[in-house]
Amino acid sequence: MVGTSGTDSATESLLPESKATCCGGLKRDFTQWIQWRNPGGNVGQRLPWQCLCSVLMLLEMVPYFMWVKQSWVLCLMGGFFLIKALVEIWGQQTPTWMCPGTICMLLVVYTLLVPTVATMYGYCSITSDIHFQGRDMTALVLYFGGSCYSLAYEVGRFRWKAQPENKGKLHTVGLAAWCIHPNYLGDLFTYTGWALACGTQCAISIPIYWTFELFVVPNSDIYLAERYPKEFPAYAEKTATLIPGLHSTVARKILAW
Repeated sequence: MVGTSGTDSATESLLPESKATCCGGLKRDFTQWIQWRNPGGNVGQRLPWQCLCSVLMLLEMVPYFMWVKQSWVLCLMGGFFLIKALVEIWGQQTPTWMCPGTICMLLVVYTLLVPTVATMYGYCSITSDIHFQGRDMTALVLYFGGSCYSLAYEVGRFRWKAQPENKGKLHTVGLAAWCIHPNYLGDLFTYTGWALACGTQCAISIPIYWTFELFVVPNSDIYLAERYPKEFPAYAEKTATLIPGLHSTVARKILAW
């Protein structure tokens, strides 16, 4: 036994060192610092994150409602956004934008993204410089049409994933049969409507489609390709990425710019 132990120790000393970790257990592979999806973790591990994200979301939306309290349209939009965010936080046990998988991404979302949304659609609406007849109605149609579309996809996906026979499978039915990211497609209309309701060039100038096309969608595609290596290539080949019917990558990039 002593000889075996000594051999084991010698063998271990010859093995390469395990990568050091930092920032809440992240390996020093800095590409992981911007990934919000992490397949690891169980329900018990996710619960504290979900509670923390819920509290942060509620606190960071308080200034928004103070800024827009005179506009029932913007209050309604902010309230629906908050409900949708909480559904996303609690609706599944794998990380999402609203409930990231790493501390670093959590900081990005709740010190940069959410405060930016609250400021651009809240504070910037104090001085309106875009006026035309039917602006609010157009904004409401865009906002709630996009939000309901996105929420319908998310709820449908949660229910589909909850079925035992679908465990570990790629969701490709329902709205996902038309494009790979129906939730982001809905969000495009949501944020466009929200910006229009603000009535300011500041809010309208946000490059919404550009952000989704060049940053959000590629990150999601990488995650899906890694998680479903057998299913995703065939699905991606026959299904539009973001806009139903638009399969050309070049056309999408031109539209983004």
